[in-house]
Amino acid sequence: MPTGPERPRLDRRTFLRAGTLIAVAGGATLVVGCGDGLKDPGVPPLPGGDVVADDKATWRIQGDPLVPATGSGAANGLKVAVTDLFSIQGQRVGAGNPAWLGQAPTETATADSVARLLALGATVTGITQTVGFGFGHSGINTSYGTPPNPAAAGRVPGGATSGASTAVARRTTTVGLGPDTTGSVRIPAAYQGLYGFGPTHGAVATTGLMPLSRTFDNVGWVCADAATLATVGDALLPAAPDIPIEAAVTSPGLLAVADAGVQPAVRAALAQWKRAGLPPLAEEELDIAALPDWYDAVVAVQGYEAWQQYGGWVSTATGSISDEARVNFLAASMVTESTYERSLSEVRAAGQTVRDYLGSRVLLLPTTGSNAPSTADDPASVHLAATLRTTGLLIAVATVAGLPVATVPVRSDNGLPVGLSVVGPAGRDRDVLALAERVARAGVAAPH
Repeated sequence: MPTGPERPRLDRRTFLRAGTLIAVAGGATLVVGCGDGLKDPGVPPLPGGDVVADDKATWRIQGDPLVPATGSGAANGLKVAVTDLFSIQGQRVGAGNPAWLGQAPTETATADSVARLLALGATVTGITQTVGFGFGHSGINTSYGTPPNPAAAGRVPGGATSGASTAVARRTTTVGLGPDTTGSVRIPAAYQGLYGFGPTHGAVATTGLMPLSRTFDNVGWVCADAATLATVGDALLPAAPDIPIEAAVTSPGLLAVADAGVQPAVRAALAQWKRAGLPPLAEEELDIAALPDWYDAVVAVQGYEAWQQYGGWVSTATGSISDEARVNFLAASMVTESTYERSLSEVRAAGQTVRDYLGSRVLLLPTTGSNAPSTADDPASVHLAATLRTTGLLIAVATVAGLPVATVPVRSDNGLPVGLSVVGPAGRDRDVLALAERVARAGVAAPH
């Protein structure tokens, strides 16, 4: 497991005193507290040499390769960009935060998911940037610069797998490995016109992934095509019999959550699905009246667990925490234990509701509530928060149930990327990935 700087654990009041919430035009922002003001100390050398990153907003370090394959197998030829939240032997975990990187120890082991890919023939091309602590969905990082969105200029890349997704979208690597804790693979994949996958919760070991929320932490990946997405699944997922998906369902209410930039593209994809010989698609409402409560419960559980993990360090380094991570940690510091326990119960009940609704079918729904927001939005603005909340409502459906979900890029009239999520039954990860390949061949997905 990645380790981090040791600091005295302080209480929530310390953090709240250190940062004052003030109103600004267009939303709200946080006054920076009296942090330690550490600068990025650079990167220690890795055996075999290293290469200066050509885009420091996307990459923390690159190599040729950075880490060679240790074996041969299903992942032969894959080039993996690893989000800076995974341990790699001989490196430090920077977590998108220069102060954290400056005090982080050198890792003595490589994360399980990375090691498995290396053992099966993949190489690591580099370590990519992320939002602070992986605690944010926009991908904005003012410490290193925000990775560009090659598919939508002037728009955010999505996070926390922001840098890795940008690297895949630029075709400088073939796989982006990151956390899909609460959609942090699915969102950047949808924003950048890529394929993304979050497995059944617990199907892929999180050993060596810097923890954020023990309830939701999950390892996911993003690729430029469905075939590569499935190849990574072959390397990381447990063996299971192939059982073709025989039925699909969509909920008009869930589609209505998305805005006018997303709905037409998803409706067109659903129409094409029905014509393409894919599993029969029915419409059946999932009662979405409780969807805001589900999302709020996810936020409370994730926030409380993140604060338990990092609150002590964050409380003493408030000047070093910025962007969404700062806003999210402030909210997390206010979640009480009783709220956490109540929210955890609500997540479990919501998960059962989703699983009962789904049965053995797959659920089709928009991956995000909007196209990628503009980079002009302040990370703490009311507008950006509202936009990301709408996306969070949709992401929560698979998250509360811990179900496997692939996001597939679909055609859009406005030229901006849109994602269609395919949520499958628990443990049917390989079947969902096989269906994503069929979707790509059937012309439902946008060409890459």
